[in-house]
Amino acid sequence: MKQFLLPCLCLLFGTNSLLGGLPQLSEKPWIGWFAGYEEREYRFGIMADGIAALIPLNDRSDEPVSQKHWIEIEPVIEEVLAGGRVVTKQADDTAWEGLTEPTEEGGKMSYRGKVTGGATFEVHFETERGRILAGGRILDKGDLTEHPIRLSIRVKVPNVYQFIEDEEKVEDLADGDRIRLVKADGRKESLDAWEPVWADKDISDPGVRSARIDLEGYDGRKIELEAGDKGLFEFWNGEKRPLYKGFTFGWKPDPAKDPEGKARFVLEFG
Repeated sequence: MKQFLLPCLCLLFGTNSLLGGLPQLSEKPWIGWFAGYEEREYRFGIMADGIAALIPLNDRSDEPVSQKHWIEIEPVIEEVLAGGRVVTKQADDTAWEGLTEPTEEGGKMSYRGKVTGGATFEVHFETERGRILAGGRILDKGDLTEHPIRLSIRVKVPNVYQFIEDEEKVEDLADGDRIRLVKADGRKESLDAWEPVWADKDISDPGVRSARIDLEGYDGRKIELEAGDKGLFEFWNGEKRPLYKGFTFGWKPDPAKDPEGKARFVLEFG
């Protein structure tokens, strides 16, 4: 495996725990990571702060793309306040706990975390035949009992054209880029990545069952998501703007259907 640059903090702290973070590997190219894995099209790893990343490989050099183009996969706890406002709870960086040993071979990778208010959760990733499977559950609500809380695993797709200053060139590159959704009710939505869109409830409700994302900025490779039968994705981009500038899919398992946290969504890239 070829080496690649790691976040500065990981290099600084080496194999020691990062501010109480997950245990870390000590061999290149995964120094400072809890887990890693390499496929033909990408690398996948879990950092010491519980955030995972799909790292595309440049199809011309087989080297990893810039960190700004990584697809981050972040587990969070959301508190749903009266009126529907959602607050993301801050992770307790001193409370990460590995449930599996650090590895660079992929397979099953699991850990626990905690947020302000004392709620604890567990997260599971698994690599299987070129696919990434992910899931988890809330273990204890802690003091967060006044309002409903839920686990969300967020797949964050960044602006893959952010290094191109010529807007006309971006428009040409993004001309065929599309995000195709299949909703929970069976309806289909095809979104032009160049057209300004506010991806809110009108687009996301009643939840997204699957998505296919075609972005030329990833050398024409596609991202595919499948929620499984015990969870759904929420889809948003934060404001009215072209979708190529970045968007998020937040997977939420249904605790009634999946009390043991065995449900998984599937992420494929290539």
